[in-house]
Amino acid sequence: MKTLIGWNSQDITPEQPVELIGQYYQRISRGVRDPLFVTALAIERETDGGRQQAVMVSLDIIYVARDFQEEVRRVACSRVSDLDPGAIFLNATHIHSGPSWFVPFRWWVPAKGTPQPEEIRAFLLERAVNAVVGAWSARKPGGVGSASVPASVGFCRRMLYSDGTAMMYGETARRDFIGVEGSNDSEVRMLFTWDEQEQLTGVVVNVACPAQVMESRYMVSGDYFGELRKRVQAVHGAGVQVLPQVSAAGCQSPRNLPAQANDPVNYWDEDGVSAIAARLKKAVDEGLASVGRSIDLDPVFEHEVSHLDLPVRRVSLEEYQMACAEVNRLVGGFADVSTASRELFAKFVGDTHAGEDRRRHGPFDNKELDFVLLENAQAVVLRYETQGHTQAFQMELHALRLGDCAFVTNPFELFLDYGQMICARSPAKRTFVVQLACDVGRYLPTARAIAAGGYSALIINGSVGPEGGRVLVDASVEAIERQWKNQICGKM
Repeated sequence: MKTLIGWNSQDITPEQPVELIGQYYQRISRGVRDPLFVTALAIERETDGGRQQAVMVSLDIIYVARDFQEEVRRVACSRVSDLDPGAIFLNATHIHSGPSWFVPFRWWVPAKGTPQPEEIRAFLLERAVNAVVGAWSARKPGGVGSASVPASVGFCRRMLYSDGTAMMYGETARRDFIGVEGSNDSEVRMLFTWDEQEQLTGVVVNVACPAQVMESRYMVSGDYFGELRKRVQAVHGAGVQVLPQVSAAGCQSPRNLPAQANDPVNYWDEDGVSAIAARLKKAVDEGLASVGRSIDLDPVFEHEVSHLDLPVRRVSLEEYQMACAEVNRLVGGFADVSTASRELFAKFVGDTHAGEDRRRHGPFDNKELDFVLLENAQAVVLRYETQGHTQAFQMELHALRLGDCAFVTNPFELFLDYGQMICARSPAKRTFVVQLACDVGRYLPTARAIAAGGYSALIINGSVGPEGGRVLVDASVEAIERQWKNQICGKM
């Protein structure tokens, strides 16, 4: 029984100025720093229990929507007859420096003269399908090996203050700053693949940090993953693929906020991209050296798909009443809510552009301004008024065992704590948590974060809270444990 491995990548770089998605305000690109890609890794193996398949697909975009993934599956499997649609799963690198048709909040009209949302979606769909079909068609016997190497990339971006509150990207020079809310995960988890001639064919790189150094700039960029791809291919050849995955990192960013004022590297700009890519390239080199010629041509392979119903985070009557009062306060003096929102948004954008002009570091927008506060309060009101009709958030969970490695997916910007729980309880030697996969779940914060408040922990930021997080952790660990138990039982 041989393990078949195939790779393919497709360029998804826009050829003209395009709206860059990821902020509360509109940005139109002014150039391309580095290209964007969709990268696919196809794996197949005949086992005693039947044929196992998986196609991991990573896109340099902000989100992967559920209906988009379903259409990729449908179109790809109409072109190849022997691929199970459920074997395909997509993840996003969560860049804020590329186009998207899917925008959670758009308080502006898509810019004329740039690709419109339906055009972007059609383009990305075509390239994603081509990547899946190309990887599947390229399957050849090969082997795998894995490594884990520490590299400093992600840091907690939620700053704590003495009054018990938190703020994402909060100021650290304040007298009431008392530290950061959470920890970080410096492990870079890597899965390498080779062909039968022991030639390197690709590497999966899993990092607990979104690719967002360039999140506030006006350049198309694959961010630090894009720069890493260039550096790996410069050494190993253009045919060696790099498939990026972001681990649990909803509270993380690629910058150490308490130290940034005195850091010569600006982790909000291109020199930050280069610095982080250099660390990751070093980690890839060390990982490759540690594996050496220990290539597993006969790895255990199992892929399981399950569906979970996670409880929706609910709003209490007291929270609802406070939100209603906040809406009334912010709307007072305006003709109606619509007028207030429009005029407050104009002030918000003006303040943001002024910040871009005067500050070296981001964020350049201020989420404490009245426009954002109004949106936050309205989201609480809407959740309270609709939560009786929506009891659960439905999600698709993929659990994959390949040799001594486990992969588990989720659709959230998952706070780091949940990823650490999964990895700590997993029986695998290396556990690759893959967030922002299969759907758009947005943030899934911890109870600690919700108590402190601030962006990323608010009702407007996501549908699921700590109760659902615990369900997700338990289901992920149980899926991994089943795969390890299955193999133990199979050998008895």
